[in-house]
Amino acid sequence: MTNIDYIMSLIDWNKSINEQADGIKLAEDVENINVFLQPCNKDYNKNVWDNCAKILSGRTDDELSPYLVELLEWLQDLNWPGAFCILDRLQRYADASSYNLAFNTCLKYAQALEDDVWENNLRMIKRKN
Repeated sequence: MTNIDYIMSLIDWNKSINEQADGIKLAEDVENINVFLQPCNKDYNKNVWDNCAKILSGRTDDELSPYLVELLEWLQDLNWPGAFCILDRLQRYADASSYNLAFNTCLKYAQALEDDVWENNLRMIKRKN
């Protein structure tokens, strides 16, 4: 069993490139990938998001499917670490039906929250069907 706290400590952007690579490699064996969806606590927050995005980007569409809304939420601010990595992965997501459902859900959230930046980001990346 892989220790998530140990992996998180390795993928911190303050660690060496080799340690970060080791953490990303260890994360390949983690089944519950929700821990890599923009963690936000006192120890692990934006300092791990770049590497969390890399970890998630290496996962299959089936593994990412339950988390499409959360992945699209990552695009609320394209300046956030890992945002462009997530964007690239979402553009390769094959199931247009589930993607569009999550996309429309997030678009409604952005509109309800009056989050113009997120709404504009979503509209900018809207897939052509």
